[in-house]
Amino acid sequence: MTVLHDLVRHHDSGSQDGMLATHQAVMRTNAWHVPRLDQQTGRSCTVLPRVFSNRTGGMFVTGLLAAAGAFFAWQALTLDIGGIASPGPGFVPLLLGAFIILSAALIGINCCRSGEHEAVELGHRDVLVTITALLGVPLIFERLGAYISLALFATAILVLIGRISLLRAIPAAILGLAACWWFFHLLLGVQLPVGPW
Repeated sequence: MTVLHDLVRHHDSGSQDGMLATHQAVMRTNAWHVPRLDQQTGRSCTVLPRVFSNRTGGMFVTGLLAAAGAFFAWQALTLDIGGIASPGPGFVPLLLGAFIILSAALIGINCCRSGEHEAVELGHRDVLVTITALLGVPLIFERLGAYISLALFATAILVLIGRISLLRAIPAAILGLAACWWFFHLLLGVQLPVGPW
C-alpha cells in the first residue's frame, strides 16, 4: 500500500523526477506485468508491448546483432573476397558483417553505460508487423520474382506501418519499383529474379 501511495504522490507532482519515481514505483509493484483476460477463452494473457530493463533488452539485442554479423562474415569468408579494385561476391557481405558487429559493440557499450532502472518496451505492433513482412519476403522472392515481392512488401509496410490508404500505397510502391529497376538493371547491369513469368 505504501508503494501505491508513493506512486500516486509521484504521479501527481508532474515533474521529470516525479515521472522517474512513478516508473520506479511501477517496476517495484510489477504492475507493468499485470495479465489481462482473453475475452474468447477466459484465460489470462500478457499485454504487449512488454517492459524490460534498458540494459537487459539492449544486451539481448547486442547479442543477436553480433551473432548475425558473425554469421554474415563467416559466410562471406567462404566466397571469393577479391580486392578493392575488383571485389568478389564475398566482399560486400564481409563489410556488412563487420559493420553489424561494430554496431553491436557500440550498442553494447551504450547499454553498459545506461542505468539498470531505465525501461524500454519491446513487442510494439509496428515492429512485429515489420519483422513478419521482412521474414515473408525471402519466402516469396524466388517464386514471384523480385519486383512483385518488393511491391507487396512496400505496399504492406506503407498501409500497415505508414497507415496510408491502399490507393496511395500502390502508386508509391510502383514508383519505388521503377527506381529499383533503374538502379539494378540500368545502372549496375544486374538482372533480379523475375519469377515464373
